[in-house]
Amino acid sequence: MEDEQFWELTAGLENEYRSEQEAEAASIVAAANRERRFVDELRSCGPGDVVTLVTTDHAALRGRILNVGIDTLKLGEVTEATGIGRLRVVRVHDVRIDAVVRLVRER
Repeated sequence: MEDEQFWELTAGLENEYRSEQEAEAASIVAAANRERRFVDELRSCGPGDVVTLVTTDHAALRGRILNVGIDTLKLGEVTEATGIGRLRVVRVHDVRIDAVVRLVRER
């Protein structure tokens, strides 16, 4: 009788552990899908597009995209979103893609 109770208890723990693992795996996959979609949005911006980026440290950078790589994007900060100010790059920022939390395209 003690053996049966032991195996019932063990089976219950295994089911609980398995459901915890499945929930953790589902959250990891969901996070990866969210990240992939945003990265794809960043990569869809071509060189020359003027955007405003907001980073995880709440810094807002407005500039012209110079290059989008695997892990970083190169943003040339501009003084104006349109006109001649769009052409003049004040400084260049290398921003980690995973640090970007918001993207606003300037029209």
